[in-house]
Amino acid sequence: MPKLIGQSEEFQGVTYELKEVTIPVGRLADNGLQIEHSSVSGHHAELVLDEQDYKVRDLDSTNGTRVNGERISEQKLRRNDIVRFGNVELLYDSEFSPPALRLPDPSPRESLSDSRSDGRPAKFLNASPVEKPNPDALNKSPWLIAILLLALAAAGGCFYFYTVVLSNGL
Repeated sequence: MPKLIGQSEEFQGVTYELKEVTIPVGRLADNGLQIEHSSVSGHHAELVLDEQDYKVRDLDSTNGTRVNGERISEQKLRRNDIVRFGNVELLYDSEFSPPALRLPDPSPRESLSDSRSDGRPAKFLNASPVEKPNPDALNKSPWLIAILLLALAAAGGCFYFYTVVLSNGL
């Protein structure tokens, strides 16, 4: 028989056997599965028998319903799913369904000491056909432009001197 087993501190080990076709879940006493917790809405969700297992449907609750950490509106449950009504976590247990698929926690393939400060691995090769500009050359560019402008101003001054001053015969 499917059941929900409390995982949260206040509900640790509390077991709710699921026997009805439709089970309203919420904080109020008129629910088939009453969870007296401030984070659970008065009429929070409902469990509906679907073949041999249940699906959970959120009833636009304030704090939402989650299955394995994902907020849902409706979700079929599988063995070992963690169902969360508000802040109350329950483990779904059923002998009929296969266990929920769990992805392993990602583990780093190389240590942080092997990577550069910009986040790329130390052995990273640039795949771009365009060369990255040399940062030292970019730092010299403003000086080069200033020198060229100064030389251009000097050439303009010389031209003015020769054409205006010398042509007037001073």
